[in-house]
Amino acid sequence: MFQKFVGFTGCLVLSILVVAAPAAAQSAPSSENGRSPNSYIGLGGAIGLNGDTTALGTGGVAILSKVRFTDNFSLHDATVLFGGGAATSMIILTADLPIRNGEGQTIAAPFLGAGAMVRYANGLSVSPAISGGVDIPLAQNFTGTVRVNAGFPSDRQADVGVLVGVGYSFGD
Repeated sequence: MFQKFVGFTGCLVLSILVVAAPAAAQSAPSSENGRSPNSYIGLGGAIGLNGDTTALGTGGVAILSKVRFTDNFSLHDATVLFGGGAATSMIILTADLPIRNGEGQTIAAPFLGAGAMVRYANGLSVSPAISGGVDIPLAQNFTGTVRVNAGFPSDRQADVGVLVGVGYSFGD
C-alpha cells in the first residue's frame, strides 16, 4: 500500500512539474488566431488494452496535460493513477500537425511522438514510450484529447492504453 502511495505521489508531482515548468508555453498564440490548441491540463480516463505491468495497461484515472512550444511541437504528459498496476507517467515529445478550416482556425491537431514512461514499483523505473492521438478545441478554454500510448517496460511486453479526457486551456 505504501509503495502505491509513493508511486502516486511521485507521478503526480512529476505531472505538475512538467506542466508548470516551461514559461514559454504561456506566451503561445491562441487557437482563435488559427493556431493549434494551447497548453492545457485536465482529467480523463485510461482504458488498458494490453499488459499489466503498469496502470497504463490496466486502466485508471488520468491527469492529462500538454505544453505547446510551437504550432508543430509539444510535450504531452499523462499520469495514470488508481489502476491495477503501478502509477505511471508518460512524458512524450510530439510533432503536431494542425488541421485548419477555411477561416484558418484549428479544428483538430493530430500528434505523434516518443519519450519516456516513468513508474514507481519497487524502485523508480524509466522505459521508452510512444504516443499518438488528436487534440480537438471544444470551446475557447477547453480542449478534448484522445491518445493511444504504449510503454515498453523491462518485461518485454508492451503496456498499451487509450486515454480520453478534457483539459482546461491556458496561454495567450
